[in-house]
Amino acid sequence: MAEEKPPIDPITLGQRIARNYLSKLGWVREWRRTVQREIRPAWTREELEDKFRRADALEEEAEAEFSAEFDRLRKDSSPSAQETQRAIYEALKMRTDLGFFGKRILERLRQMFRQG
Repeated sequence: MAEEKPPIDPITLGQRIARNYLSKLGWVREWRRTVQREIRPAWTREELEDKFRRADALEEEAEAEFSAEFDRLRKDSSPSAQETQRAIYEALKMRTDLGFFGKRILERLRQMFRQG
């Protein structure tokens, strides 16, 4: 017999999504700061530009994953999806260090919870 999985708590899910997004952004930003502080000769400029391109790609990946999670929740009309969105909003509403899409998603959540 297969064991039944316990139902996922929507608040815990929302907090996990927010923490995952913030963690990825934090790692990318710290890596960029570390690369900027490295002492490098001028002839390795191409390597430095490559590292920054990789950092940009990692940041875009974090933004895309967060957007995909939000879209999945937005299309789900269940009450647990609403609770998860509220948990994400509560976790991120005071943050000023979000990426472009993170800020747009947060603004959309803010408007959604003001209306409803």
